Amino acid sequence: MREEFAVYGLSSGMMKVIGVLKVSLGLCLILGLWLPSLTRPAAIAVAALMLGAVAMHLKVKDPLKSSLPALTLLVLAIVVALF
Repeated sequence: MREEFAVYGLSSGMMKVIGVLKVSLGLCLILGLWLPSLTRPAAIAVAALMLGAVAMHLKVKDPLKSSLPALTLLVLAIVVALF
């Protein structure tokens, strides 16, 4: 992960922040099963993170195969946020 973030021009501190956000938002999505008011904001935040991830993949001209996980999560997060 460090090497990947370095290629994107992001610091190791940013990597840690993004990691904490991903885990926290994932937990919020799970908690949304019992507390539905958490689901939409968490899904929107996940979509924003994945939009940033896709943008970084495009910035460094990664092959589509490398961008697919982030793109898939972006689409799923949008679906969750809308429904």
